[in-house]
Amino acid sequence: MVLPSFHAMSAYRGSPLDCGNAYGREHAEAIEAFLHLEVAPDPKRLAYARRCLKIMRRWHAGVSAFARGMAQGAGLSDAEATLLLLHEEIYHTRNCTGLGATGAATRDGQAIIGQNWDWSATLRPWSSLLRLRMRGMPRTITYAYPGLWASAGLNEHGLGLVWTGSGYRPKVKPVVGVPTYALIAGILACRDCREAFTLLDRTPRAGSFIFFIADAKNEVWVIEGLPDRIEKVRCTGVVSRANHYECGRMCAAAKQVLPPARPGANSRARGERMAELTAKYNGRIDAQAVEKMLTDHGRGPGLNICVHPQGARRGMTLDSFYVLPARREFHISRGLPCRHAYAKYKV
Repeated sequence: MVLPSFHAMSAYRGSPLDCGNAYGREHAEAIEAFLHLEVAPDPKRLAYARRCLKIMRRWHAGVSAFARGMAQGAGLSDAEATLLLLHEEIYHTRNCTGLGATGAATRDGQAIIGQNWDWSATLRPWSSLLRLRMRGMPRTITYAYPGLWASAGLNEHGLGLVWTGSGYRPKVKPVVGVPTYALIAGILACRDCREAFTLLDRTPRAGSFIFFIADAKNEVWVIEGLPDRIEKVRCTGVVSRANHYECGRMCAAAKQVLPPARPGANSRARGERMAELTAKYNGRIDAQAVEKMLTDHGRGPGLNICVHPQGARRGMTLDSFYVLPARREFHISRGLPCRHAYAKYKV
């Protein structure tokens, strides 16, 4: 039996500061709770957040204004709001599998990117969707957690972003810079992939990531990121990633050591399986094929792309989604995608 999907949706319009303030007021209790649940403030963390805040304020006026408004509305300090945006840098745990395709790899030649969002099962209740219509910035629909208003998404120009975490084996230490979740919000304020590259190149980055970005021109790129370098790989067919770098220079820079596949260290298994699936569907990838890939159980318990809690390991796929940039469509399954239908939203 396939169950329906439902995400709470919030919508705001106005200046970035006003939208952030309204978002913060409406979600104040959830933002406060998520802050203390995930990145509980302490003097060391807040000192780090303050140093990152100084950089973020100089970096992007719209993103900084929204964050400032969110802090005001939720009754947080600016440092606490920034600390929450530093979730990836502080929590820094393995999650997610992503893919992208375009051109001859797809049925219609149009770009598509997607991912499973894998986190601790304890975070299952927290996700939502957010519509923003802010002056001076594109309209967006984003996948969100309290205080992490742009965790992935799509804008009115057709620029979409999904991503996976990386820099885990060994763990790459964060530096003072722009939080990854703020960077995502900044990229979703760009018109296309090339504009996003300009932003990325001028951004002092705090942490590590693997971004998949795509636009209405049917360009798809994978961007492997470390605080001190990035590698951009254009997709001319299909591309996929789990939670490890695949570009040689990035593997060397991160001193990456990838262990054999096993439950609890399954990035290799998920990466290999997604590569197999994208090769299998190459030339006929469409929304239905992406859904099949994201619901795959072909490697066995603890090793699958669709992640179920396994033994003492309570990680799972919390949500699954994909973006069709040319159509300005965002499709999302609530919870395990093998159990829930995908719902469609348009920007």
